[in-house]
Amino acid sequence: MQKFRGIALYWLLCVLAISSSSLAANEKNQPELKVDIQHIYDVYYKILYFDSLEIKDSLFYYVDYGYSMCNELDLNTVDSKKVQLTIAEIYYYYGGTNYFRNEIFESINGYEKAIEIFKKYDIKNKYADCLTNLATNFSKVGQEPKALELMHKATSIFIDLNDSEGIIIGYRSIGLLYKRQKDYVRSHEYLNKALKISKETDDVDASIYLLISIAVMHYFNDNLEEALPFYQEALKLSELTEDELVKANVYSNFGEFYKNTGDFDNAKIYFDKAIVLIDKADSDYKRSFMFINYSDYYYLKADYQQAILFANKALSLSEKIKNKRAEYIILNILLKIYEKLEDTDKLALYQKRVIEHLNEHKDQLNEQINQLETVRFKLDKQKIIAENNQDKHKLDQEHEDQERNYFYLLIASLFVILLTFSLIIYFRLRTTRAHNKYITKQSEERKILLQEVHHRVKNNFQIVSSMLRLQSYSFEDEVLRQNFEEAVNRINAMAIVHNVIYRQEKFRDIDAKNYLEKLVENLHKTGDSRIIITIESEEIPFKIETLINLGIALNELITNSFKHAFNEGITQPKINISLRKIKDKNFELKYKDNGVGFSEGNYKSSFGMELIDTIISNYEGEVVYGSEKDWNTVIVITFEEE
Repeated sequence: MQKFRGIALYWLLCVLAISSSSLAANEKNQPELKVDIQHIYDVYYKILYFDSLEIKDSLFYYVDYGYSMCNELDLNTVDSKKVQLTIAEIYYYYGGTNYFRNEIFESINGYEKAIEIFKKYDIKNKYADCLTNLATNFSKVGQEPKALELMHKATSIFIDLNDSEGIIIGYRSIGLLYKRQKDYVRSHEYLNKALKISKETDDVDASIYLLISIAVMHYFNDNLEEALPFYQEALKLSELTEDELVKANVYSNFGEFYKNTGDFDNAKIYFDKAIVLIDKADSDYKRSFMFINYSDYYYLKADYQQAILFANKALSLSEKIKNKRAEYIILNILLKIYEKLEDTDKLALYQKRVIEHLNEHKDQLNEQINQLETVRFKLDKQKIIAENNQDKHKLDQEHEDQERNYFYLLIASLFVILLTFSLIIYFRLRTTRAHNKYITKQSEERKILLQEVHHRVKNNFQIVSSMLRLQSYSFEDEVLRQNFEEAVNRINAMAIVHNVIYRQEKFRDIDAKNYLEKLVENLHKTGDSRIIITIESEEIPFKIETLINLGIALNELITNSFKHAFNEGITQPKINISLRKIKDKNFELKYKDNGVGFSEGNYKSSFGMELIDTIISNYEGEVVYGSEKDWNTVIVITFEEE
């Protein structure tokens, strides 16, 4: 039989080892969750806070920090939808802040990761918003086909959501992308779609922007007759908007249209209207371009002095606000003016500045091209890495499937053998179970017997105390009768311990708090009902012997207070008892009353205190006498239980 058991145990351990190795292999593919989820929430709330206050430095810091934390997580290990959506929001912010910082590759990364989560949970509005921003990024790096694909997808989602604002943005962006590809037919089609919806929704500002965009497109394609109605409609709508700069933009564009078509009188009227609104809004950026329009206007009218005056204003303001585009335009206007005036010195000066500007622009352009090429390279590299990871994942999956098949084959081989040995183990377990049942039964019987013993001990104590109390009634000597009453209380202190044991499951350790409450309740019945006794005890388990001795000591203290501490002058007699653990195996019992106080010499010489000293000395303890504020008698007993 021993041999069979050994073999069965051997095969069982083999199966467990194989199972453990298989589970370990699976767990190896699942990285540990090192990031505290609550910390992610905290970072996200800080992002929202600094975004609301528009404090960019702090916003960028917490967005980057949150992104690095989220990247440490494997989303497959995160089950909570709320957590995943919070991570998606952090990715979304990462995309936006990096676009602002012109870090296009990082911006694309952030939006792509956010898209994955929003798409998973079908959060359509955020999904479409991410697609729109991602399209803007791809457009910026010259990937218009990819940008168009994403923008079409985003717009279709906005249509499903019936989000008019999103649809307008989508159609407008698609129209502008087609315009960049010089596909003016499609550009006109989508800009008109956006215009139609903006009119239906009474979005005046969006309608004005779209009308101007369509008009400008027609103008640059030399379709002046088609451009004019759009300018006129934009002008009409501008009277309905409350945005002064939107009105100024319409007047400026309309004036520019008249200027370039030779209608200088109307051009001046609209330029004057525009500059009034721009001065009112105090926009230096718009003002710089208006000065350019004035300078070009006076140049075309051959009023070169006025043209130079506004050109210098435009140049000075452009340099101040670092508007390089406006600065370049006005330098070219100045070249034309001084060419007409045949001022070779000024012409040479401004030619030199134009060349410097072109060289600077060339460097910036080269830098931008390099940056775009870097982004494209990173995107291609990321695509290759993703494909490689996918192939690797496929190979790993095939390897896992192969290992799993081997494991199942081994299990099938062992099944028949284990079935045989399991029968042997079953019969052995049944024998063991019967034996355990017999032991449990004996244990229960002994437990009942011990409860009965404690119950009888308690009853015997009660009989003895009752006999002593009955005998004391026959004494005429009050002192002797009091001594008998104290003896009865000491016996009751021991009886209560056995009563507590009888009513609980454990016999070894007894809860001190429960015992003290029952002891005080019993003593309170024989004392002055005016006395308020409070117990502040920790739930400390003690041995029976310790608790009996502790009860006798406390009985002596309470009895002494009942007899000597309180007189008629004390209106609110109080006793406070506290028991606490001060260190390992060391305890403190503090007894206080607000009675008349005590004489330490007389107090120590009493039988009760001698009894307490004897008891406490057996526990390597000490008794300290004193007083505190509001407590005339304070006795501190420290003792140790082995």
